[in-house]
Amino acid sequence: MFSLRLDPPEAAPRLAVIEIDRPGAKVNTLTPRDLRELEALFDAIDETPELAAVILISRKPGTFVVGVDLEVLREAPGRDAVEAFLGDAHRVLERIASSRIPVIAAIDGHCLGGGLELALACARRIAADTPRTVLGLPQVELGLFPALGGSSRLPRMIGLRAALELILSGRRVRARRARKLGLVDEVVAPEALLSAAQAAARAAARALARDNGGARRAGPRDRALAVGERLGRSLILRQARKEIERRTHGLYPAPLIALDVIGRGLELPLDRALALEAPAYAELAVGATSRALVSLYARSRALQAQELRDGEGAAIDGRACERLGLVGGGFMGADIAVVAAERGIEVRIREIAGPPLARALARADAHFARRARSLGEAAVFQARARVSGGLTLAGFATMDLIIEAVPEVLELKQEVFAQLEAETPASTILASNTSALPITDIGARLRQPERLVGLHFFSPVSRMPLLEIIRTEATAPEVIARCLAFARQIGKTPIIVRDGPGFYTTRVLGFYLMGALEMLMAGHTVEAIDEGARRVGWPVGPIALLDEVGIDVGAKVAKTLAAAFPGRIAAPATIDAFLAEERLGRKSGRGFYLYPSGKGGQSGKAKRVDPAVYRLLAGRATLEGERPHPEELGERLTLLCACEAIRCLEEGILASADDGDVGAVFGFGYPPMRGGPFHHVDTLGAAVIAARLDRLRERHGDAYAAPELLVELARDRGSFAGHRR
Repeated sequence: MFSLRLDPPEAAPRLAVIEIDRPGAKVNTLTPRDLRELEALFDAIDETPELAAVILISRKPGTFVVGVDLEVLREAPGRDAVEAFLGDAHRVLERIASSRIPVIAAIDGHCLGGGLELALACARRIAADTPRTVLGLPQVELGLFPALGGSSRLPRMIGLRAALELILSGRRVRARRARKLGLVDEVVAPEALLSAAQAAARAAARALARDNGGARRAGPRDRALAVGERLGRSLILRQARKEIERRTHGLYPAPLIALDVIGRGLELPLDRALALEAPAYAELAVGATSRALVSLYARSRALQAQELRDGEGAAIDGRACERLGLVGGGFMGADIAVVAAERGIEVRIREIAGPPLARALARADAHFARRARSLGEAAVFQARARVSGGLTLAGFATMDLIIEAVPEVLELKQEVFAQLEAETPASTILASNTSALPITDIGARLRQPERLVGLHFFSPVSRMPLLEIIRTEATAPEVIARCLAFARQIGKTPIIVRDGPGFYTTRVLGFYLMGALEMLMAGHTVEAIDEGARRVGWPVGPIALLDEVGIDVGAKVAKTLAAAFPGRIAAPATIDAFLAEERLGRKSGRGFYLYPSGKGGQSGKAKRVDPAVYRLLAGRATLEGERPHPEELGERLTLLCACEAIRCLEEGILASADDGDVGAVFGFGYPPMRGGPFHHVDTLGAAVIAARLDRLRERHGDAYAAPELLVELARDRGSFAGHRR
């Protein structure tokens, strides 16, 4: 991956360039072999006379180095192997940090995790001023922390508070923000990156010669621990600890371990601080939380790269989407439009009247205004110019893909698709963004049902990573292949599911939400139910989520699922009382919660449960005896989700357990540290889960009946790993 290029001997000053490029890969990652290769190059550099400086630069467009290859962790036989790898990495990076000549990192593209830690070991960092240049230490998202020197070097470089913000949140920053933080020394135009790095290398070499080595020794890694000696350091650490405990409920050990390593390291010289990182990291890497998160990430990457293949195993070509039509603007339509436009796709929104079209375009404008700072004015101007709108289907005959996003009324959707089929060529893909209605029913009037597919986006589209692709029995394989290509274009992780009421995500989420309402009717409070879900790892409680989705939308989904699964799911009849009072959730200013500013709830004041909702729940029981701990309620809800996910695999709605795990976490927030419902069951054991369900069924009824597939695995001591239908 690393190659060395030397200036001719007569050059003055003479520079070396180390180029980074992993053959056949889209990004550069670090492996033990790469580190040995890099170390050998520095051996060669040390043996080359009259070299003045080294430049480290990537030849791969859009990426510097994105971190350690996760297969290193997944394949490590145990803690000792992980620690040994980190020890080797520390040795190589220390070789760079203590090099007799300055090493300059020239960064264009993603510089993340171990890649940024590699750059931190360099004397200077020059970054290209492009939207694709992003720097960060996202290891915490994998249940880990920066342990290639990042936890020790970064606080000494940019200050404790700023370093904690990056390390504990995993937040990425663009080049200009990185310059303000002190993370990079200079930001230049991308075409000037190499020349700027050469100029910085020459300047550093001249300073080194003038100072007889002092300039190199005065770099960031050897600076006095001013941050560690500042008054208030302990206060910063205490505040960070409280915030971590509040945010994670103790479910994620990595942030607290990182905080401990950073805090202790600031009391020590850099070399001793660095020695703290590897043992703590290795302990986390072999733990259940990190293994679940790393596995989930690896499987999501595989889904992003998936290709559809024909019966002979050949990949079916899916051409890119250049023009996208949206029928029905609204919030969802506008959000899909801006995400596609930012990825270079021409988008046109069609609405039935001026006011809704104006609202959709205004929402798009507001999004672009927010993005100007991070993407840059030029990129935002180009993206904004790609979005247009109208009141007719003029121009839609030239679209590669048309997505319908009108209200959830079957007859309306059927009418829209009949019109689209009549006015567009057979090569145009017709897609519905419905969240629950079967795609087959929506396309019942079509003469060319092979063109129809479901593309289920999740709100907010700009942040939610999942795209659920729903195939009917008639959907052509070429259509699915093109939808996979579209998902890659717009940066989404796709799962392909079979058509059915609620598909996968909405169906499982529906059972989760209705299970919560049944708990409410059984006498539990809104606060206990929502707190219980958060305590076991759900990002938001089910009742609060119902308010966010919209109680009216939830009621429609519940009716769709109730018709499909009679006796297994039903919306409480009293939900109609909420609708009669226009208690629709956050969008109406009140639902189960009250939102202080009214509609939208954006005042900054905390929402609170409205005591009046309990009078609307006719027939609600009163709890007798000792109330269960909220975590018990959260675990019950989680098991309801897992059971319905297993049934989706049984029925062939899901093609694989991997699809189910990624879809559950990315689509509706199944506790990430569990790795998804199937990984969760495998971790605890099918027999353990089946026995737990039997006990719950005795106490709470058939909703907790174990799926047949789970019973089979429990009997045969099997697992869902690699399971496909």
